[in-house]
Amino acid sequence: MRLLEAGVDDFRNLAATRLVFSPGVNVFLGANGQGKSNLLEALDYVSLGRSHRGARDDDLLRFGAAGARISLALEEDSGTRRAFTCALGRGGERRLQFDGVAIERRADLVGQVATVLFDPATVSLAADGPEPRRRFADQAISSLDRSYLEQLQAYHRALRQKGSLLRDLRRGGARAAAIAREELAAWNRELARHAAPLCAARAVWARRLEPLAAAAYAELDPASAPLLFRYRPRLVACRGDDGEKGDLAREILAEIDYIGEDEIRRGRPLAGPHLDDFELLLGGVSLRGFGSRGEMRSAALALKLAHGELIFQQRHVRPILFFDDVFSELDKGRARRLQERCAADHQLMIATARADDVAGWRPVGLRTWEISAGRVEAGEA
Repeated sequence: MRLLEAGVDDFRNLAATRLVFSPGVNVFLGANGQGKSNLLEALDYVSLGRSHRGARDDDLLRFGAAGARISLALEEDSGTRRAFTCALGRGGERRLQFDGVAIERRADLVGQVATVLFDPATVSLAADGPEPRRRFADQAISSLDRSYLEQLQAYHRALRQKGSLLRDLRRGGARAAAIAREELAAWNRELARHAAPLCAARAVWARRLEPLAAAAYAELDPASAPLLFRYRPRLVACRGDDGEKGDLAREILAEIDYIGEDEIRRGRPLAGPHLDDFELLLGGVSLRGFGSRGEMRSAALALKLAHGELIFQQRHVRPILFFDDVFSELDKGRARRLQERCAADHQLMIATARADDVAGWRPVGLRTWEISAGRVEAGEA
């Protein structure tokens, strides 16, 4: 997958911008706050139909502008041309089109364009609590399997309903009657039905990702101990054996029903995929608990690289890689190994404030731009 051209108008601080990209390495240089990250955010909007930084669409519009627009021309590895347009207006107005067809739901855009993004927050995959790893897993699996995304959305809808009911039951209000407990049993059945395929898919994905992440980590740090990546589900029923989905759903339901009174006392759901974790181990030791900052950063990068490789294995597409101020946080050896590894197979979009991060590197087809105050100009060849 490659980005051929892009037009970006009034997105954050970016002036009207037209770019024609190299199929290889594209480098955007500029001081902090000039618009490098904003440009990558605009280019990657196509992957999720929203900002990967979690910003509201209203916050993506340039100050004083009535709207913003992104248009992308892409080419698949097969040579097929694709087109994406996004128009954002004040008050949350959003119009998305892919190949001229209106996208009514952002979920319909997921998986259409393969991208992998690396930024300073990537280290949270190894350094922080479970939530970043769950989010990474959910986005990664959804990009490979649309049915997973549908199950995930249904699970969270049921979870919100159950959470509201548990809070009512805890307060002991009018709904704390037998009928409310019947409702709770019904939501437990709904949760179990959707939790089973989620847990099964996460277990399979983690097993497939682990050897790829271990290989990527070994390339970044050849002298290190082996990296391990393990799925740690909260539900006992989901540990050890995927099982048949129907049987697994029944086991999950029995487990949730068993803790029902405790959930009512606490007023919140206490078990399910929304509480799962994924553990990173280096030489058999928890990376989050005992790893250095450099080791955690390399492990997080390895997970993203492994995801890109898994996309290729399953979809036969090389994703576009976005690097947003990542190399300055790595020693020169790891940075150069990462650059060379990725440039061999992928189109790269690199944003950096330091020319030293890519100094002396001359990959085939290198194209550079300089960004200042939201304006993008071609750099030296």
